[in-house]
Amino acid sequence: MKWPTRFLIISERGAVAANSRGSSGVPEPPTFVGRLSYGLVGAVVRPFWGPAFQGLERVPASGRVIIACNHRHWMDTIVMPLCVMRVRFPRLLGKEELFRIPPVGWLIRQLGVIRLDRRRGDVSALKQALGVLETEGCLIVFPEGTRSRTGVPLKPKPGVGFLAAKTGASVVPVRVRHTELFPKPVRMTVSFGEPLRYTGDGGRESCQAFAERVMETIYKL
Repeated sequence: MKWPTRFLIISERGAVAANSRGSSGVPEPPTFVGRLSYGLVGAVVRPFWGPAFQGLERVPASGRVIIACNHRHWMDTIVMPLCVMRVRFPRLLGKEELFRIPPVGWLIRQLGVIRLDRRRGDVSALKQALGVLETEGCLIVFPEGTRSRTGVPLKPKPGVGFLAAKTGASVVPVRVRHTELFPKPVRMTVSFGEPLRYTGDGGRESCQAFAERVMETIYKL
């Protein structure tokens, strides 16, 4: 059964708006049911699809960190948390439309997913993403903003650069492979790279350049 999810990072417009309005806002934490759900999903996924992973030790066990990943399939949003949860509990952004579907909306609320309205610059969602990092949390983002159905890298949005600039969080690049083959019983793989640090001036061009550097690093893994 297809799991109708796609988790995205914020648009440039939202980043600019949040920069001008402050960065307060911590999202609701995941519930016990949400944490238990990840465990149950993992018990089903791991025997058939893995994932196999390397470099997970590059994810710090504490402190603010952004996990930046390529995006091929909705299964990425399952595989990435299953890997990162071996070190710490991550947070994600989810498109607003999912919250309107009663069963799915209820579940992703339990998981602590941050609601994102992709039709506009969603200042609230970006503030919550900043809140996760400013409280020393872990945030998974997909800098390309949508799935690459062909595997060809897409131009990233500058949001990952903005988040890193505002919070000083390190960015761990991650390459996911074979999720697009789901539901075939092919073992998915996840490769974690060395953390990157933002060193720019926080401006739009600098954030975009950093996002492109992150994506170049991801596709070299």
